[in-house]
Amino acid sequence: MTARKTAPSREKAPRRKQPAAGVIKGNTSRDHIHRMYVILAELQNGRFPTKRRLAELCDRVSTKTNERDLRAMEALMDVDIPFDHAKGGYLLAGEVKHFPMLKLESRDMLTLHFLRQCLGPYDGTEMGRSMIESFERAFGLLTGTADWKKWEQAVWFRFEGKPETAKGDVELFNFLYEAIGAREAVAFDYLAPSKKKPERRTVEPAFIYMRNGRWYLYAADDTSGGRRTFAFPRMSNAALAGRKFVPRDFSPRDIFRYSFGVVAGEERPKENVILEFSPDVAMRIRETVWHPEQLLDTLPDGRVRLSLPLAESCYLELKPWLLSWGPTVKVVAPRSLREQHRASVQEMAKVAGVS
Repeated sequence: MTARKTAPSREKAPRRKQPAAGVIKGNTSRDHIHRMYVILAELQNGRFPTKRRLAELCDRVSTKTNERDLRAMEALMDVDIPFDHAKGGYLLAGEVKHFPMLKLESRDMLTLHFLRQCLGPYDGTEMGRSMIESFERAFGLLTGTADWKKWEQAVWFRFEGKPETAKGDVELFNFLYEAIGAREAVAFDYLAPSKKKPERRTVEPAFIYMRNGRWYLYAADDTSGGRRTFAFPRMSNAALAGRKFVPRDFSPRDIFRYSFGVVAGEERPKENVILEFSPDVAMRIRETVWHPEQLLDTLPDGRVRLSLPLAESCYLELKPWLLSWGPTVKVVAPRSLREQHRASVQEMAKVAGVS
């Protein structure tokens, strides 16, 4: 147990006789436990909550009820929770190891640390900041400490790339999530890359997904009569369309089964994409699973042949990836992709001034 520490002066309130450690007398309902978790989250994140603030967070219970919660938490955690007049709120005067008694193993901490670092690249976005705040709240409740950063000294995960800052992501996410659950059609203005002005779209939202930190909506589009992907940053003025719809029977996993990026690819292609890579990058190709249904063969001269079941709709995203491999890749099939790749290489040489 953590030793008691001398604490700053308390807010004026009579302190009741504490029950034995680990025992809460009287109020042991689920609501009571929930309130203590809420209070602990505020304390762990250094928000210095007042009695009034805690009462608002805990379904507007009385301040006397929160005072009893605080005293019970002191008994459970063997730590003082004084009112710091300089900070204007309550604080934890000591380190909390467990609340309630919960022992996390190293693998649990590793998982939590990995999840927190996954969120790091997105801290510049509104959605990212919201998720980080949620993580830190949950981390404090699970571990009894807000100091997740000490794990960075021993373990480091590196993530490349950072999504653009998009305003209104959280509000749009919540709106679309509720519309999906209520099976409500929605309307919004959408600025497609090929258009100069936004167009009003009415869609039946199916699901929301994220790739590389950027959020998308997959929906049935009334305008085109088909299903397609909409990027959050290109959507504006979203509102309910005023009608219900019957959801279609499909799963996100099926929609992207033969996809390479954000473009859907649910139909198995008639012909696989077949690529041959030079010996220089053969090991790198073999070490990575590029698609769950890929086929990989090692050729006699050290080259590798990679076969990927990718839909033709994905070629737009596949071509830049092929160009990133430079002269180490050769497109074998299909013919249409081979010709598109050759045209891109020739255009690059023209721009670079190479004959």
